[in-house]
Amino acid sequence: MAAKYFNYPPSISSDGANVRNGGKHYMMINSYESKSAISTNEDSMLSSIGLYIPPAALTTKFTGDYSSKDGAATTAAMGEIGLSFGQIGKALRAVGEKTTTAIVGGLDKGGFMSAMGKAPNNHMALLYKGPGSFRDHSFAFKFFPKNESESDLVKDIISEFKNGTLPKLSNDGSNNLLNSSFFKAPRHHKIKFFNGAGENPYLFTIGTSVIKDMSVNYDPQSLVGFHSDGSPVQIDLNLTFQEIELQVSGDAITGAARAQAAAVVLQAQSAKQEMDIARGLGLATTGGPPNRNMVVTK
Repeated sequence: MAAKYFNYPPSISSDGANVRNGGKHYMMINSYESKSAISTNEDSMLSSIGLYIPPAALTTKFTGDYSSKDGAATTAAMGEIGLSFGQIGKALRAVGEKTTTAIVGGLDKGGFMSAMGKAPNNHMALLYKGPGSFRDHSFAFKFFPKNESESDLVKDIISEFKNGTLPKLSNDGSNNLLNSSFFKAPRHHKIKFFNGAGENPYLFTIGTSVIKDMSVNYDPQSLVGFHSDGSPVQIDLNLTFQEIELQVSGDAITGAARAQAAAVVLQAQSAKQEMDIARGLGLATTGGPPNRNMVVTK
């Protein structure tokens, strides 16, 4: 199926020819068939929609998931001097960290230690659990079609976004809910900002996304208004996209962390090879690889 191309306002050309000299800013939203939750069929572009950049659209954020934990500072310090996970556990038991903390906490029940200007040291640390969430980006477009041609253009753009938001039925094409056992995941979208004919390098990038929320308002001023042909005078379209991929730093892994990461990969490969050999000898038929101690030491 051939891709569909739309531009609003019409002066935005899909190839940038009409804006190359003027240096206008616009955004391009291309939709593709989704292969899975993490994979896009980039050979099957379904639509390309060029739109003006609406107000309050150039905001993005990055978050991390952190939590505090008692005793984590001691564990981290021991890890930095080269102790394995098992050795760290033995060391903690040897110094009696939990016992000491419990004793000090018990003494402070009456506020004795606090009155002396002291508080129990729980050896807390802030632990990083991973990226906070998949980022959202919202865009609020306002359309004021001046004639029948522009009204039809806006109608087609809204229809295309609706098709990109909703799932398809995995059946013979009859669109009968009773005949289908599964929904086919909706389209994936790639969003880029342009300055003239080229992508704007000064703005943030947005990863492959899906439309999480779409709303259309045909009387945004709470006043119903139509042209003579019945098309609305104003239409508001609100889209919220959510990325399907997590953002990661451009920093390279160096030093001990890189060596440890490589060691984990090698151990995983070794475990798989052992499992393959065991299966070949008839010693294993199902289940995972043999139980191994995956502790990495420096």
